Amino acid sequence: MWEDLIRKAKDGGLDVIDTYVFWNVHEPSPGNYNFQGRYDLVRFIKTVQRVGLYVHLRIGPYVCAEWNFGGFPVWLKYVPGISFRTDNGPFKAAMQSFTQKIVQMMKNEKLFQSQGGPIILSQIENEYGPESRALGGAGHAYTNWAAKMAVGLGTGVPWVMCKQDDAPDPVINACNGFYCDDFSPNKPYKPSLWTESWSGWFTEFGGPIYQRPVQDLAFGIARFIQKGGSFFNYYMYHGGTNFGRSAGGPFVTTSYDYDAPIDEYGQIIMLSKHDKIL
Repeated sequence: MWEDLIRKAKDGGLDVIDTYVFWNVHEPSPGNYNFQGRYDLVRFIKTVQRVGLYVHLRIGPYVCAEWNFGGFPVWLKYVPGISFRTDNGPFKAAMQSFTQKIVQMMKNEKLFQSQGGPIILSQIENEYGPESRALGGAGHAYTNWAAKMAVGLGTGVPWVMCKQDDAPDPVINACNGFYCDDFSPNKPYKPSLWTESWSGWFTEFGGPIYQRPVQDLAFGIARFIQKGGSFFNYYMYHGGTNFGRSAGGPFVTTSYDYDAPIDEYGQIIMLSKHDKIL
């Protein structure tokens, strides 16, 4: 389905595909990697390249995304002495190992833009700002370590941290939300990036199916661009289905439709004649 979905996204006016990298499916046990079939990350990125689009590779490797265990492999919690997403040696060693693995795979296939490939941005961590503030000094130290580690991998393309107001140079802090027109990067020489413009919301068992008027979404984007925004990403443009036990909790459904322009089944959602954008 990948090429069909990517072409539909291109036809809708997109020029970049954002994708997370799910640690729990790619390293189901320590040191044993799975990039086969629907987990073939290189094939996915090369498909995006063949269609003529760019890629923002959101490595994380914590991704949240209403995904089981936030994308962490379950074996990680049994590593002796580990404490997640903080200034902790065992966690940082495991995180660095996986991040290096993904970056090296991309380098080997010459997929970074600096090598002539389609990857123009990469993300390290994910919406860590509130956690960092709660943890104080340990959170701040972890943020600085993650940024330095990522930049040190030498990809030749920028790294971003979303919802991370204290992202250290040269990492770019980015906005996530329904509206980001009041957002400014933490340094005047950094571009204004909107990594998640929320097109809807996830669905919980027994809960409502959220919908966002397309006019409101378009107006939010227009205001962001008007105020100097240079990159925005629809979250989601296509969400699809989280099969098996991949959906996170509590009570998140397998549907990740997210009121997206391309629905859960890959169909394009059309505006009715009463929904014209003026």
